[in-house]
Amino acid sequence: MTTNNYISSKSELQFFIAADRIMNGLPARISIRDRVFLLFGLSSLIEGGKTKEYLRLMRYSNYYSNQKGIVNRIISKIVDFKYYKLGLELGFSISPKSFGYVLVIPHYGTIVINGDCIFGNYCVLHTSTCIAGGEKTFGDGLYLSAGAKITGKGEYGDAISIAANSVVKCSAPSHCLLAGMPAEIKKTDYPFWYERDGERFQHRVLKVEELKKKIH
Repeated sequence: MTTNNYISSKSELQFFIAADRIMNGLPARISIRDRVFLLFGLSSLIEGGKTKEYLRLMRYSNYYSNQKGIVNRIISKIVDFKYYKLGLELGFSISPKSFGYVLVIPHYGTIVINGDCIFGNYCVLHTSTCIAGGEKTFGDGLYLSAGAKITGKGEYGDAISIAANSVVKCSAPSHCLLAGMPAEIKKTDYPFWYERDGERFQHRVLKVEELKKKIH
């Protein structure tokens, strides 16, 4: 289910960052050691590396863009610059307000996402992927395999997995696997990626959902 991805409060910001970290296999809170590294601009040395720092900056960019006041606007400009600069280095072009809580990016490499697209929660983006060609809405649990592309306008349900190097040109219902060029539905009643990929991911989902309850 696609939600409003705007981060408006500090508690929401902390939750989004923690949720990303948990699902990417990191502790919910960033360590003091890593905070020191970031203070000196050494993001390559933090746990999870520059890819995970990109996710953190993405959430901060979202948050500060929704805040009022001169100081917050200045901070917003600084964060946006860092986010854009790191994105260029990693090959990422992702709007900070596109994704709901939990975005998993296993490796750095070219990822280009149209800023007019809105995504739900628990999404995975592998390298050499692209979503372009107009407005699209996605539910929860999108899994975009390496080299996959989505073009054209459309609506996509929950738990959609797209096989490697596939090209999707039309809308798709929930719980399906798409593959091919152009992509076709190969399987229906397809599970969420975290249900399919092992107990460790299901355990992480439980931790995220427990954390979510604490901020409401």
